[in-house]
Amino acid sequence: MTTAVSLRLRADRTEFQVFFPYSDAAIRGALLAAGVQYSAAARGYVLPATPEAVAPLRLACQQLGVPLHLPMVPALAATPPPPTPQQAVLNRYAQHIVLKRYSPATLKNYRTAFQQFLLHHAPRLPLDLTRQELLDYLAGRVAAGISEAYQNLLINAIKFYYEQVEGQPRQYYAVPRPKQPLTNPKVLAREEVRALLAGTENLKHRAMLMLAYGLGLRLGEVLALTPPDIDSKRMALYVRAGKGKKDRDLPLPESLLHLLREQYRQFRPVTFLFEGLQPGEPYSARSLQLVVKQAAARAGISRPVTLHMLRHSYATHLLEAGTDIRIIQDLLGHSSIKTTEIYTHVAQHNRPASPLDSLGL
Repeated sequence: MTTAVSLRLRADRTEFQVFFPYSDAAIRGALLAAGVQYSAAARGYVLPATPEAVAPLRLACQQLGVPLHLPMVPALAATPPPPTPQQAVLNRYAQHIVLKRYSPATLKNYRTAFQQFLLHHAPRLPLDLTRQELLDYLAGRVAAGISEAYQNLLINAIKFYYEQVEGQPRQYYAVPRPKQPLTNPKVLAREEVRALLAGTENLKHRAMLMLAYGLGLRLGEVLALTPPDIDSKRMALYVRAGKGKKDRDLPLPESLLHLLREQYRQFRPVTFLFEGLQPGEPYSARSLQLVVKQAAARAGISRPVTLHMLRHSYATHLLEAGTDIRIIQDLLGHSSIKTTEIYTHVAQHNRPASPLDSLGL
């Protein structure tokens, strides 16, 4: 079947429902950059039914070489007004992120941060600003109380424009960055993991949690899995384009294979291994975090628990069992061994007993 993007006017006649191959990351990223948004109420992707909204989508489809099937709507016959200078800069910015094949999450975060930067200095454009004005803007945001993580995101988003979109030298726009706090990963005990998994009866929820702990998958990696990623002959699970766009093959436990087969038979997913209410759409990241929170509450774990803690627990428990740290690095998909070495700070297998125990108190 030919790949295409189709619009269908919704009942309220104010929005289009947008249909496209949801599993194609390049198309999805380009459409998000063109203004298409996911709507929980519509259970799908939507776009305002206006000429101004359709024009960027039409351009994105032309650049992708993908046909756009647009219904006959009289209101869309008018020629849209030209974009403002700020809109033109933002459109170029989003297009570069798409062409760089950054993830949809990066596209959304960078675009939002850079748009705030544009609005703050409007009607002046970024190329009209001095380096000191850029630093003053960042200092103002820091004074407003943004987090260290968001400060780094803001710096990266602005640097992407000057260095990647405009091709300017990196050192000219180098800006001070906050010192990252050195924190140990939060880890669950084996007994806590067992209680968390055992208390999860929903088949889909249990499979996702077991993948996170049993193979050390990130949240995005769990949600991006498709049925062909499971190789039952080699007993392997393929992680495609994980963090840093790295692929890796992981050994698949036989018990988990049986669970995944049962989950597939029960839910019959269309595209992704784990789908939400909308067929072909991946399960929501927010919903999965809620699944973890509810599972932790059932297990009697009082402290906050996230899905990433299961990945941390997987690595720590492997290290405590004597697995070589280089093997753990490969399983986790870390580029640097230094990233994996953080688990040595929480693993208990090689820690000496406290001298307090020898006092006989």
